Amino acid sequence: MLSKEEVKELRVNFWKGFKRYCGREKINRHWVLTGVKIKSVQLKFFADTRKALVLFQIDHKNSLRRYEIYECFLSYRKLMAEDCGEDLKWEEDYEGIDDRPVSAVYFELPGVSINRMEDWERIYAFFAEKMILLEEAYWEYRDLINERIKMSRN
Repeated sequence: MLSKEEVKELRVNFWKGFKRYCGREKINRHWVLTGVKIKSVQLKFFADTRKALVLFQIDHKNSLRRYEIYECFLSYRKLMAEDCGEDLKWEEDYEGIDDRPVSAVYFELPGVSINRMEDWERIYAFFAEKMILLEEAYWEYRDLINERIKMSRN
């Protein structure tokens, strides 16, 4: 069992390693992440002791509004699947992050652990490949999703 300090150091080294991986693989990107211009939506990298995720996380505090935003994304499901592949998952109530319900559109790499350094290269490759796909979908559908969200408020 790792101490709190060891877990913190491991996580810091993991993310430093991802930065080195991107440099080594010539992935010179400024990831969008929290710069998404859709309220209550983030693009996110996530890894824990069971899985790695790359996702659109919809986390509006009001669950009804969160569902409305998710429905706006859902209306582009078929198009996003064409762009991103059929392994893109959709969950209105996803509880795999921070023990609070969010809605998620995500890719998952199961069976890896942030605590196993031998998994890191696989996680990094997964992150880079899948985040590029989600960012491209974001740029393609952002304005349409925002317009649909505005319409849902009326």
